Amino acid sequence: MSSSSFFCGRQKINFFFRLILQVLLWSIILVPKVFSAEFSFSTKSLIATQNSTQYSTSFSFNRFRAQTDFALSENCATEIEYELFPAWIDSAAQASTISIKNSFSRIYRIADLNHSLTGSPAATDTSELWQLEQNLDRALMRCQSGNWEYFIGRQAVTFGGMSVSPTDVFSPVAFKPLDQEYRPGVDAFRIVGGLGETTEFEAGILAGKDLSSENNGAYLSSHFLLGTSDLKPLLASFQQNKLLGLTLQTDLGMLGLVFDGALILQRKSAPETTEEVRNEWVPWTIGLNLQWNENLFTMLDFHHNPMGAKNPGNYVSNSSSTIYSEFPVSLLGRDYLLPNLSYQFSPLLSFSSSAFFNLNDSSFLNTSGLEWNFSEDLLLSWNISLASGIKASMQTEKNSEFGDTPNSFQLILKHYR
Repeated sequence: MSSSSFFCGRQKINFFFRLILQVLLWSIILVPKVFSAEFSFSTKSLIATQNSTQYSTSFSFNRFRAQTDFALSENCATEIEYELFPAWIDSAAQASTISIKNSFSRIYRIADLNHSLTGSPAATDTSELWQLEQNLDRALMRCQSGNWEYFIGRQAVTFGGMSVSPTDVFSPVAFKPLDQEYRPGVDAFRIVGGLGETTEFEAGILAGKDLSSENNGAYLSSHFLLGTSDLKPLLASFQQNKLLGLTLQTDLGMLGLVFDGALILQRKSAPETTEEVRNEWVPWTIGLNLQWNENLFTMLDFHHNPMGAKNPGNYVSNSSSTIYSEFPVSLLGRDYLLPNLSYQFSPLLSFSSSAFFNLNDSSFLNTSGLEWNFSEDLLLSWNISLASGIKASMQTEKNSEFGDTPNSFQLILKHYR
């Protein structure tokens, strides 16, 4: 196939996807009769400041999210969710810290809206910056037939559920870094169905940029009970790599035990990593949790990240390896301890605290916060993040993973209607 034919084919696929999306949107608007329709709206406003030895930044970040759900028949419905992100930052050079998407993002979408509505600032610009971004986060149709459900379009796809879940293979990294309330949507076709009362199967195909085989993903998963244990095996393919995963939940008396692990077979055509030559990876997380009483809940996880570097001096170079760009790993070291605590003072007031301890370089990042639901549809929260570790003398190097992470304070107001 000639290069001209190849690019022409991709342009047709891109055009076809945009056409289907427009048809879906206009069908919702023009359908003369719908069985039912639901509209909801939410806002989130955040004021924050970050301080480190290298720079200090203050910013205001806002999210306006509109959600619509139309039941077109007894068995089929559509869902559209759209977001606007107006933001202000005191230094345009740090604009990527509040951007929806940056160079480290990984997301499965055939084509997308232009995220930035105001353009990208120069990297050396230190003046104040107002920016406006957008995100079409959901655009899907779901239909039901017997015990099976079918989903096509932009939707959320998630696996695992721990502090760090190696089986959550399609998770985007650094996509909306300041707003993780909603899992970013991906373009996919999924089938979900049950066999009996305790077994469920799910299969899906995820489409990457231009529908290229190098950017696509697929998976087959199951969910079933074995005695008192909850098992979720997973077989997945992502960007020509393979993954075999398992999530397990069970009880050990009063303790809850959770395991999430994966065997990753990296494609042979991938460039070698900088620290060691290998094409097989086995990341895993194991954790214990305990509900002390109706108010206090604690978790303690241990995570092993074989893709990371043992020596902090190799963090930067190792993170540029292919596995970091294709598998959703963002941690730089090998071994981590992840404690988590939540306490419910009242039905309207709660406290939470979680931390990442890098056991290889003794650095850590702790995030704690209070959340107050002071009315039926208004929620106020305060978060503070504190980091500790050996700091680097230059921005291009690292002496510890979290030593150069800025401390931050966030004040967040959420409104739902």
